[in-house]
Amino acid sequence: MSSAAAQSSSSQPECIRLRGVRQHNLKGFDLDLPLGRFIVVTGLSGAGKSSLVFDTLHAEGQRRYVETFSAYTRQFLDLLDKPQVDSIENIRPSIAIAQTNTVKTSRSTVGTMTELTDFAKVWFSHVARCFDPATGEAVEDDNPRTIWEKTRAAHAGAAVIVAFRVARPANTPWADILPQLQRQSYVRVLVPDAAGALAVHRLDELAPDAASLASAGELFVAQDRLAIAAENQARFLEAVETALHFGQGQVRLFRADTLAPAGHYSRGLHSPSTGRTFRAASPALFSFNSPLGACPHCRGFGRVIEVDYRLAIPDANRSIDDGAIKCWEGEVYRSSLDDLRQFTKKKGIRTDVPFASLTPEQQAFVIDGEPGYGEENGKEWPKYWYGVKGFFRWLEKNTYKMHVRVFLSRYRSYNPCPICHGLRLQPEALCWRWQGHTLPELYSLPVRELLDLLAADPARPAPTADGARHSADLARDGMLTRLRYLNQVGLGYLSLDRASRTLSGGEVERVNLTACLGTSLVDTLFVLDEPSVGLHPRDIDRLIAIIRTLTDAGNTVVVVEHDEAMIRAADHVLEIGPEPGARGGQLVFQGSVPELLRSEASLTGAYLSGRRRLTAPAARRPVPKNHPALHFHGVSKHNLRDLSVRLPLQRFVALSGVSGSGKSTLLDHVIYQGLLAQRHHLVEDAAQIARIKCDQPLGDIVLVDQSPLSRTPRSNPALYAEAWDRIRELFAATPAAQAAGFSAASFSFNGGDGRCDHCQGLGYERVEMQFLSDVFVPCPICEGRRFKPEILAIRWHDRSVADLLQTSIDDALPLFTSEPGVREKLGALAEVGLGYLTLGQPLNTLSGGEAQRLKLVRYLAGFTTVSDDEENASPTASGTGGALLLLDEPTTGLHRHDVVRLLAVLQKLVDRGHSVVVIEHNLDVLKSADWVLEVGPEAGADGGRIVAEGTPEALARTATATAPFLRAALAEDARGTSVPTELLAAEAPAPYAATETLSIVGARENNLKNLTLTLPHRQLTVVTGVSGSGKSTLAFDIVFAEGQRRFMESMSPYARQFVEQLPRPDLDRLTGIPPTVAIEQRVTRGSRKSTVATITEVAQYLRLLYARLGVQHHPDTDRPVTPLSPAQLQKLLARLLITPKAKKAKHLYLCAPLIRGRKGHHQPIATWIGKQGYSLMRVDGRLLAVEAFEKLDRYKEHSIEVVVADLRALSGELGTPAAALTRALALGKGACFLLTPAGEVLSWFSTTRTDSETGESFPELDPKDFSHNSPRGWCPTCRGHGRVFPWMLEPDEDDENDPSARLRAFGIESGDELSESGTPCPDCGGTRLNRIVRAVKLHFTGKQPPLSLPALLAATPAELLAHLRRLDLDERGRRITQDIVPQIEERLKFLDHVGLGYLALERPTDTLSGGEAQRIRLAAQLGTNLAGVLYVLDEPSIGLHARDNRRLIATLLSLRDKGNTLLVVEHDDELMEHADHIIDLGPAAGRHGGELLAAGTPAEIKRCARSLTGVFLARGIAHPLLGAYRPVSPTKGKTPKITTRAKATSSSASHPSPFTLPSWLELTGARLRNLQGFDLRLPLGRLIMVAGPSGAGKSTLFRDLLHPAVSYALEQKSARVTGKAFVRDTGFAAESADAPLPFAELRGAHTFRSVIEVDQSPIGKTPRSTPATYLGIFDLIRQFFASLPESKLRGYTASRFSFNTAGGRCPTCDGAGRIRLEMAFMPDTYLPCDDCHGSRYSAELGDVVWKGKSIGEVLQLTFEEAVAFFDFHSQLRETCQLMVDCGLGYLTLGQSSPTLSGGEAQRLKLVTELARGLPSYTERKRGEPPRNLYLLEEPTIGLHLSDCERLIRVLHALVEQGHTVVVIEHHLDLLAEADWIVELGPDGGPGGGELLYQGPLAGLLRVKRSPTAPFLAEKLGKA
Repeated sequence: MSSAAAQSSSSQPECIRLRGVRQHNLKGFDLDLPLGRFIVVTGLSGAGKSSLVFDTLHAEGQRRYVETFSAYTRQFLDLLDKPQVDSIENIRPSIAIAQTNTVKTSRSTVGTMTELTDFAKVWFSHVARCFDPATGEAVEDDNPRTIWEKTRAAHAGAAVIVAFRVARPANTPWADILPQLQRQSYVRVLVPDAAGALAVHRLDELAPDAASLASAGELFVAQDRLAIAAENQARFLEAVETALHFGQGQVRLFRADTLAPAGHYSRGLHSPSTGRTFRAASPALFSFNSPLGACPHCRGFGRVIEVDYRLAIPDANRSIDDGAIKCWEGEVYRSSLDDLRQFTKKKGIRTDVPFASLTPEQQAFVIDGEPGYGEENGKEWPKYWYGVKGFFRWLEKNTYKMHVRVFLSRYRSYNPCPICHGLRLQPEALCWRWQGHTLPELYSLPVRELLDLLAADPARPAPTADGARHSADLARDGMLTRLRYLNQVGLGYLSLDRASRTLSGGEVERVNLTACLGTSLVDTLFVLDEPSVGLHPRDIDRLIAIIRTLTDAGNTVVVVEHDEAMIRAADHVLEIGPEPGARGGQLVFQGSVPELLRSEASLTGAYLSGRRRLTAPAARRPVPKNHPALHFHGVSKHNLRDLSVRLPLQRFVALSGVSGSGKSTLLDHVIYQGLLAQRHHLVEDAAQIARIKCDQPLGDIVLVDQSPLSRTPRSNPALYAEAWDRIRELFAATPAAQAAGFSAASFSFNGGDGRCDHCQGLGYERVEMQFLSDVFVPCPICEGRRFKPEILAIRWHDRSVADLLQTSIDDALPLFTSEPGVREKLGALAEVGLGYLTLGQPLNTLSGGEAQRLKLVRYLAGFTTVSDDEENASPTASGTGGALLLLDEPTTGLHRHDVVRLLAVLQKLVDRGHSVVVIEHNLDVLKSADWVLEVGPEAGADGGRIVAEGTPEALARTATATAPFLRAALAEDARGTSVPTELLAAEAPAPYAATETLSIVGARENNLKNLTLTLPHRQLTVVTGVSGSGKSTLAFDIVFAEGQRRFMESMSPYARQFVEQLPRPDLDRLTGIPPTVAIEQRVTRGSRKSTVATITEVAQYLRLLYARLGVQHHPDTDRPVTPLSPAQLQKLLARLLITPKAKKAKHLYLCAPLIRGRKGHHQPIATWIGKQGYSLMRVDGRLLAVEAFEKLDRYKEHSIEVVVADLRALSGELGTPAAALTRALALGKGACFLLTPAGEVLSWFSTTRTDSETGESFPELDPKDFSHNSPRGWCPTCRGHGRVFPWMLEPDEDDENDPSARLRAFGIESGDELSESGTPCPDCGGTRLNRIVRAVKLHFTGKQPPLSLPALLAATPAELLAHLRRLDLDERGRRITQDIVPQIEERLKFLDHVGLGYLALERPTDTLSGGEAQRIRLAAQLGTNLAGVLYVLDEPSIGLHARDNRRLIATLLSLRDKGNTLLVVEHDDELMEHADHIIDLGPAAGRHGGELLAAGTPAEIKRCARSLTGVFLARGIAHPLLGAYRPVSPTKGKTPKITTRAKATSSSASHPSPFTLPSWLELTGARLRNLQGFDLRLPLGRLIMVAGPSGAGKSTLFRDLLHPAVSYALEQKSARVTGKAFVRDTGFAAESADAPLPFAELRGAHTFRSVIEVDQSPIGKTPRSTPATYLGIFDLIRQFFASLPESKLRGYTASRFSFNTAGGRCPTCDGAGRIRLEMAFMPDTYLPCDDCHGSRYSAELGDVVWKGKSIGEVLQLTFEEAVAFFDFHSQLRETCQLMVDCGLGYLTLGQSSPTLSGGEAQRLKLVTELARGLPSYTERKRGEPPRNLYLLEEPTIGLHLSDCERLIRVLHALVEQGHTVVVIEHHLDLLAEADWIVELGPDGGPGGGELLYQGPLAGLLRVKRSPTAPFLAEKLGKA
């Protein structure tokens, strides 16, 4: 470890520091949480535990990590609100494992959640064998040797003919085919006759009479005839190998004597008995989430959606007359009910009795219809009855109607797939078995059984030669590890195919916990919510061991918990209290467990130490043998098998047993659903029950499960307890209310006329913030009080209705002394410990424990009372049995103190005659029960029996799993003391010590060769190696992809689909990985529309700010738009209706916007429109009938409006325009518009956005309205470019906003009037936005005038921040800006930190230098304040000057010192010198790379002889590489100083003579952007380097000025051109109208043949782009193939040999070489094309060969091979040689462009441009080599030092050929090779643009102002 790394480790911060925590009820305390520890947070329910752990700690950890994603991605993620806290330091990325089951998709199973299916499919594909389902025989992959063995066994001694099949192509006669066979020396063929019988023919006899074969579609070519004998084995193997080759993988054997088939074999899996061919085993084949493996019918879901006839007849207790058939209740289909009555009358079936009482035959007649009904049997209506099923079959034929689709959706449900029967996999996958099991069969086994089966498997693959274990072995180990984890946390009873959506909250949490262990994440914050819920006491120690595994790996685990064993095992305990709700939120205790036990302030400590206890009842209710009970006999469901159970009634009964023993099945499927089914109610999945007997009648049957409460804020405790209606009546009964005419409805905030109209009674408005958390601001009208002022004026008990909603339940109870009904309902809330809640507290803000108890109250309120006076109680009359209350773990979320109150309520319920059955593991509940039934003895198949029953004391004496724990709890009561206070499962506290390394085993992704290595954590590691060696594959495709994917597993499935996740890499194992953040290389500088604001994401935040806070001004008058009343809008509408346009229109549609620019299919909104009775809607600007609506593209943005009324045909309640306008404004939330049938919007109407004077209304604002990349925001003339270009004048007939027409309106008639580089837009003046958006302004305090978005973007970062600090904000504005402004500040401050504070935010990025663009990108992504993550950076030094590079290195080191790990793909030698660790890959590129050459510190790398990087780091590149610099001849009396470093040694023949061509290229008065009017002089025929800081003006001078100027001179063929003529003739556009001429004069450019620029623009990124197509040589290759005699004979042209056009390309894959398999909700999968095998071409082109190779085979040549192959063609040969010279000889001609690395793509561009400069045929003939001007910008991007040396030689070779080469570069090794060097500076932006030096290299070293000289001198000193 380097000293820097050691220092960073020693100073590692050990705490997460929280200051001023004020979230929800938390009271602003400070807190330090130790890292790497197991921390328990406990306290009373509602005290604030979740507020601290989830809403503060987890929210901040997740938020900071998610901020590293793009703004686009963030808007889809489940973003948590930014917590109310002063500061949080040293936070880790956080993963929450909560007790909620939000999974809805059937694709998710226990196996997918834990990644077990991913390991299983890899393991199974290696160990399983294929069996033919028709015969049961094993199927094996054939090869010549296995074919020999099979043939010898079946035909030993017999003579056989080895043959291959030839099929005749459709358009090719046999006469063309047979001669080719003869030329290949074949003699005989077997030809089938019409009956299929074979006959042998000689080719020489058959060829002349080929017409006789016209009817034959195939024949078999005899490869050899031989006897099957040992001496002929070699001959047989050779013949079969050849036949397989020519037979496209298939070979046929025939008996020589009878020509009977003797075998049909193929490469691959082929059944010898049936001839069926099977796909080879691969992991994808065994994945139901892959298109390859999923059942094609159900797409891998295992279920299909079909009509469920139980939904059509949900209540069989009803008669047909009473509506038993629900689908025929309405008027629409009532005629079917009339039809049924006619047929039942004929059949004598009664319709006035319960449907359940009909005979099975009668029920079948009603449902199925007449036997054989249907057109095919001639039985049709009206003579025959079609049945309910026939009715639905008829409906299915009419699903093109929307109302039919809506109707059918009500009666559909999921059923098992009829093809795969729920197994999910396609049939071929089920042909594979291991030990007799298919993979789905293994998935169906309980985890415990599967673990035993795998662990006992003796067949383990042998180690490979290098000692690395086989990938199947590692996959098996991964499965065993995860299965053991599941078993450890008590989930051994689950099967891997168990759907995630069927798991309980506790099960989901524990499954997710094991999944997190399986991901091997480290340095992560894991937050758990009561993981012990649902876990038997005996399994708690296993759970603790699992948590210890996480902390031992260096993670921090924070658990909200009440379980005593969990608390005692913690390293650190926090208690939040002292009371719930507003009286809580304080940090009562923090410290160790012994300190907790001694704490007087801790309620938890009091219970754990024994100072407080919960004792069992002194006397239990007796349960004699003859006590009334509920009896179930013959019960079977899940693991319950023929069970009989007896439940005592009117008693408190508890069900206990280990997790998975069958308790929930017994409670839900047997007791609850069984009783409901007995009452003929529709149930989902009841158990099979032989008989149910109840000794006394039962009342209600109520199941209180763990399903979530309401998610709407409109529900509150008073409403939930059904007390609010009476309270509203009390307010309405007051004299003041009656005098004002108010009713009870007036006091409802959910409806009526009393609630606030603005917020609709919510009290707040929700401001959508897209990629930030939504903001909730108090309603500005009612100020959060929900009601209108006149309602709030009504007082009851001196309280308004809003005051009462803010009153706690405890304080409200005395107010209702005279209202027993209200008091009884609210009293139940107080009795279960929820008295601290306010009456109006939204239910979606409650904690888990609060919600659970409130749910109990919902059912208990009617059964209890707050009075302790038994006289006032009304117990159930004896013999009625009361209600049966079923509760599943009601102590969830409850502190032990809360459990005391809960038990008191449950006991009171039983006292009053009700029966209570609870599932519980809590010992306090079990010891308080009257009767306990233990289900067991174990889980899964080993459970499902009643192993003990009786009183708790009786159960404690048994040998069940619960008995010892219950025995101890009862003994504690007897002793009066608590459990000893030792730490039961805790370990000695240890210092924070995270896992030290990230381990990668067996990486085979792309070209990596089974790579195994480790990366040290919290260090700076550099991955280097030659370009294409596999660096990016390792860093991004493996490390980054896996780190982000594993973290993203914690996000919702919906959110994950929007995060671009790379495919899972091909590797055996990866462990110890923190969450990762990628900062990838971006060598391009954005599009024409990209600006500094957009690439820093500041634009996205400003758009959001303007959309939410901007004030609309009128575009013409600049007057702010003020709100208008409905009456004013009605006047505007009346004024509009009398205008000529309105009068002329036949229809005037009043439209209300419902959806604006939102993605989705939007079927629900269309359904809603139809239900409301509207017939028309407008979708994306197109009017259509509601019935005609079809689901939209869910991945595109859509806008939808409802047509409220046609003002030309008003009727009903919308009979007047005013009424229609009122309705439209209500639906459109204050906005609507008037539309003509032609689609023209006549006017908008808005309550807030209408100008009172002009009547012009403006639509509601959205962030997209401020984007110049969106049609909604951009200027319609320039389309958001800010400039107009010649191509814009090309008319577009399909575009209604044709920009060419708009330009002509501004007097611009021709593209000749515009510069190619663009002219400022005459419409928007360069601001890019439309007139309405430009008029939206932010208002500021003081004298600062309002500013539009373009005006704000014209500022520098410092100026913009100053403006934002002066925003004029109210409370709403402050809440909206609380997240936006800090995000902008963070980015802009970092921008200033990297020296770019001078940039205006509107600056186009295509005008930035490479270094400026790179620093902006780093500023945008390195600004997050994260710790403990792994940053993966791709060449961050590109484009940076040496001075800026040192800044970058300091930034990276500071990131490391914060506790982060950095993995940097880099070639920069200085950065490598500062690295802690270097990984060197190689030894070459492509398939020759992918090996680990060396790994270690920089010093160790330098000593490694095998490391190419080490060699160059140790010795560097000697300068000058050629031994001397070229001399520069003096001219015009000027004598530039020649470097003294080396004397010129080259002969005059090697260099262009100064007397044969002009010696200089001169540009005078250069003034463009920041260039300061200097004169530039460049010697011709020399290697010229251009240096200077980023932004100094280098690209401006050479790319934007010199290049077009020289090109103009060449067009003019002039030795001298002036800047004035240049601007006049080219239309060159300066930055502003008053800018000076870009230059004064250019001399000496006319002798160049051309200017060739090699820039950083991207190459083709589609799979159809290849190096050969990009270089342009593929056209030559195709032309040559077309010139071959065979091609001419067939009439093939060059286009026939293109894989992009029909005819020659493979028709199956359309020339792609692969097939894309698409699948809903899953990534696409690609497979090699089965027909062309990846060659891209049709089979007939394989016959056209050139030098023995077809066109497809030529594309598979490497460029090294192509040099020799094209030796006869100079241009092809030289182009391929250039590829070899630039180090790309290993690439193939047809390699897909997206597979190229960044360095490969850059060099390919270089070769392309160099090839353009090759001499033409005429120039070669005349011996006149061309002289070009080459302009290269940073060609070293992505190049290793060895590649840089090679590049230098290429550049020198160009100069030797007479070219002038100008290179803009920061790489010191290239600068050191300059014959002539130009430096601009001294800084970037306004501080640059000065010519600091031009001349030989040596002179630069003496320039004191040079920023480059010190670094260059240091470099040359090393050389």
